[in-house]
Amino acid sequence: MRKIWLILGLIVFSILAIAFIAANAQITVNNRFVLYVLIACIDVAVLIVVFMQRNLLRHLVVSIVAMSAFAFILVPLYNVFCEVTGLNGKVDLSIAAATAKNIDLSRKVTVEFVVTQNHSMPWEFKAKHHTMVLHPGQLATTAYFAKNLTDATMYAQAIPSITPSTARKYFKKVECFCFNKQKLRPGEAAHLGLRFYLDPAIPKDIQRVTLAY
Repeated sequence: MRKIWLILGLIVFSILAIAFIAANAQITVNNRFVLYVLIACIDVAVLIVVFMQRNLLRHLVVSIVAMSAFAFILVPLYNVFCEVTGLNGKVDLSIAAATAKNIDLSRKVTVEFVVTQNHSMPWEFKAKHHTMVLHPGQLATTAYFAKNLTDATMYAQAIPSITPSTARKYFKKVECFCFNKQKLRPGEAAHLGLRFYLDPAIPKDIQRVTLAY
């Protein structure tokens, strides 16, 4: 009987925890993943305690602790890996790093703006410009139009990606709506600003850069 109550309590805990995480718009996607993994580890640990023999319990609990620790460090490890390899064209979003330098008037680079709309995201979202032709070091300003098409207040945060990946560290953002989550009320529309420049050190063989959201 005691085991049944423990299992029921575990189910209730898991449902409430998952519902809270899913409903909290302030939690990022990466943090959601980590929290879900932690909930799964807690569930498995409790089930082990309830059903497993004691001679296996010690080793299994150690495994659960190791899995939990790995879940915590998974996101920062992924970010470091992307920083080193350029995987997924992750952009350096540090405002301090985005300080305009001398403009290289000897060449131009085409910047393309691409929007990939998630079918499960009921917003209208489009770029003000399709392309811009810039000198490296030239500060540019553009914007994106977003509109909440639902009857509920929603939060969203755009995730940038740069192609080719070798250009990502030369794409410097001074201001960007993607730094923070955006809140739109039912039917509300907004123009979301972006100011950036291409570092003059960008390799000369890169003549076109694509920014995708």
